[in-house]
Amino acid sequence: MSLLSLSVPRLAKVGPSKGRGPLLAKFAPVGFKKGFGAIGLGRHTKKGFFIINTMLVPMFKVPDLSNCKLKCYVAPDTYRIVQQSFNKRELDDGEDF
Repeated sequence: MSLLSLSVPRLAKVGPSKGRGPLLAKFAPVGFKKGFGAIGLGRHTKKGFFIINTMLVPMFKVPDLSNCKLKCYVAPDTYRIVQQSFNKRELDDGEDF
């Protein structure tokens, strides 16, 4: 087999008409960071544009809270719950389960 016959299937998948694919942090310029768990709102086109899918855009339905007695912040005079930390020696009473 010649070297040319091995490269023909590869060119069909990676050729110049296919573009360079998605930009990964490994091959990107210094300082490039990808997002961390952000939702995808659309897709990238072959020309580099981004098409937003309106079905994927979140719609928040917030109720009217103007007459609500509850407040969004915790009052500064609330009771503090102090939890004592334990280590293994204090908890171990020598019994095997």
